Amino acid sequence: MKIWSWLKRKPTQPDTDSLSRQVTWRILLLSVIGVIGLVLAMSLALTTNIERVKRKLDRASTQAVLSFDLFILNIRSDLVATGASLSTATNSQAVLRQMHVRNTSALDILLLDLEGNIKVQQSRVGRRRQNQVPNPTLFEEVLAKNGVVIDAVGFENRFPYLDMAVPVTDDIELPIAVLMVRVDLNELWNKTINIRVGDRGYVYITDPEGQVVAFRNTRLQEPGVMLQDLVGRSPLQIAKSGFNLYRGLDEAWVLASAQRLQVLPWFAVVERPVIEFISPIVLFTLFWVVISLVVVGLMFNMIGFNRRRIVRPLGDLRAVVRHLSLGEWDYPVAIHTQDELGELARSFRTMAQKLRESFNTLEANNQKMQILNNALTESEAKLTQFLDAVPVGILVVDAEGKPYYANPTAQRILGQGVIPSATPQTLSEAYQAYRANSNEVYPSAEQPIVRALAGQTSNIDDLEIQGADYRTPVEIWGTPIFDRQGGIIYAIAAFQDISQRRRAEQEREQLNIAYERFVPEKFLQLLNKDSILDVSMGDAVEREMSILFADICNFTTFAEQMSPEDSFQFINSYLHYMEPAVMNHGGFVDKYVGDEIMALFDRSADDAVQAAIAMLKELTAYNETRDRPDRPPIEIGIGINTGPVVLGTVGGQHRSDSTAIGDTVNLASRLERLTRVYQVPLLITHHTFWQLTHTYPYHIRLIDRVTVKGKSQRVSVFEVFDADPPDCREGKRTTRSQFEQGLMLYKLEAYYDALQFFQQCLHYNPVDTVAKRYKKACQEALAAETLELKYISSS
Repeated sequence: MKIWSWLKRKPTQPDTDSLSRQVTWRILLLSVIGVIGLVLAMSLALTTNIERVKRKLDRASTQAVLSFDLFILNIRSDLVATGASLSTATNSQAVLRQMHVRNTSALDILLLDLEGNIKVQQSRVGRRRQNQVPNPTLFEEVLAKNGVVIDAVGFENRFPYLDMAVPVTDDIELPIAVLMVRVDLNELWNKTINIRVGDRGYVYITDPEGQVVAFRNTRLQEPGVMLQDLVGRSPLQIAKSGFNLYRGLDEAWVLASAQRLQVLPWFAVVERPVIEFISPIVLFTLFWVVISLVVVGLMFNMIGFNRRRIVRPLGDLRAVVRHLSLGEWDYPVAIHTQDELGELARSFRTMAQKLRESFNTLEANNQKMQILNNALTESEAKLTQFLDAVPVGILVVDAEGKPYYANPTAQRILGQGVIPSATPQTLSEAYQAYRANSNEVYPSAEQPIVRALAGQTSNIDDLEIQGADYRTPVEIWGTPIFDRQGGIIYAIAAFQDISQRRRAEQEREQLNIAYERFVPEKFLQLLNKDSILDVSMGDAVEREMSILFADICNFTTFAEQMSPEDSFQFINSYLHYMEPAVMNHGGFVDKYVGDEIMALFDRSADDAVQAAIAMLKELTAYNETRDRPDRPPIEIGIGINTGPVVLGTVGGQHRSDSTAIGDTVNLASRLERLTRVYQVPLLITHHTFWQLTHTYPYHIRLIDRVTVKGKSQRVSVFEVFDADPPDCREGKRTTRSQFEQGLMLYKLEAYYDALQFFQQCLHYNPVDTVAKRYKKACQEALAAETLELKYISSS
């Protein structure tokens, strides 16, 4: 407290910024910095400890996911293998018995015929036999999909089970029976018990909706026990959140982590009580608090030492200096220490003796001083000549702010010389100084030369001097001039005409605007570049983006009927309508290739789809302007794909361009060409469909699953028909269910049944080009089958 009072007291001497006070404040500053460093280190260590706990939770959840996935995958694999064995086995009962021996968790294993009748049954001892299909929905679904189907979790007397089924097919892959198994999920309960999570942590499993499937407390294993109701959050929220703290299933506060299983869309949730790791954190915090207290104690020890050994001796020395300045040469020096301050005191005594001798010779030096003054006057004259020749404007004011000197350059820029009547408050009005690009008089208090009178060095470049019929922009530097006692005797302003620099800046700004028309600003932002000048050849970045390709159908036919000049006018008119639709939905045009547009969207797939719909609506408005015989309406095709692309610059030494490359771009381009095959304006891939935030705002239907040229993997193709004419759009929406059923039957080569659905679609919507295409394909396939049957019967 004594130290703090000494720091706050007001000194009686004029030298308020003493060396001792500066030393004390710096010790305090260093001590505070040390304490802050300790606090930051403690915070970092605490954060690291919490992160270590989170990693342990993640490892436990990963172990659980692997264990649970392996459990389901083993049963699924055995189910598929048993189904394959049954297609050729003569003793189905023996095959099912062997499967039951391998899978102790199986409750019932059933072999059903295609009518749903139970042919063979193998059940756990003590279970009654099934008289009918236990899960008719699963039975129908496995026949429709012709593959392994896993149903949702069910409960039987509070015990969870899982139904799985697979079709048994003949040698030409046609289903002849269905193999269904009901799995006892209590095996999962055993696995959750065996996974260690600290001392009192635990693991449990939920389905996608949060239904508890397996937990060590079986009272929670019953229908309707939802995780959202128990802990206030869903398993998906727990999996997405990086840090979960809540009251867990055992009614204790826990840290939690969750991961999704690979085989099933279930979640493995790990919860560990907070109390298990709070104790180490508390001990760790106490350790750092003790260290901080030690540092604070050392700080006050240093301040006390400074006060005893530095502050007091310095005060005594200051008193000696004050008496020496009054001519008291014999004033005693009371410091007798052997450190640097004692040495300084002895030096003061020696200095006092020297000063006494020096004053005796002072008068002898007066004549020499006169000679020096004359030399100084001559130097000032030479300095004036030098300033007159400087090509930079120089204006000097005295300590009161009155103009004292202006060189010829300053007079030329200001339009006048020294104005003796000017004051610091009226300098701007006297010299007609305004803020750049405005009629506001520049505030005198902000003038560098006025700020220099306050001891500040400053610079501005937003001031203009008003001339007779023009304004001159200037840049000004203000600097104070001090005497030997530290008082301000002059202030100097150096300034220069920056008209040429301003013109260069304007030209550069216009050039940047022109550059943006060739290299979009958003492209530079994605590359993390501030200017086109910062871009180098080979700069690239990988991003998840939606790629849109749009092209005019039959453009070559249009172009053959126009001159080159008309073709350019037509293309520019068309692009004038299309470009705003891209820009207004967060995208940008990467390039124009003739009539083709390539646009990129980095925010979401919804932006790309909405932009495409807007382009088609703008096309309708554009076609209304072409309602003339020599200007027929045009049609365009748009393809959209979403995925990773590499965005960057390509080219050679003399020519470069910005582009996006990757399989995502190639697939979008090929999808745009498929619009001509299906005769629809807008197609998207399943990659884009999955990335849509919601699908209900759009009118979308699946129209095919194809292998695009140059690709091995099949791609699902969706039609977006929001921009279709109202009657056509309503017809496609009404018949979407019939169309998709027909498409499924067509893919299963049930051409006759598929044809009936496509004819229903065309009955309600005769202009459905995709339905027409599939109707024709079904008719051709049926005709080919009839011809083949005739050939077989004749031979």
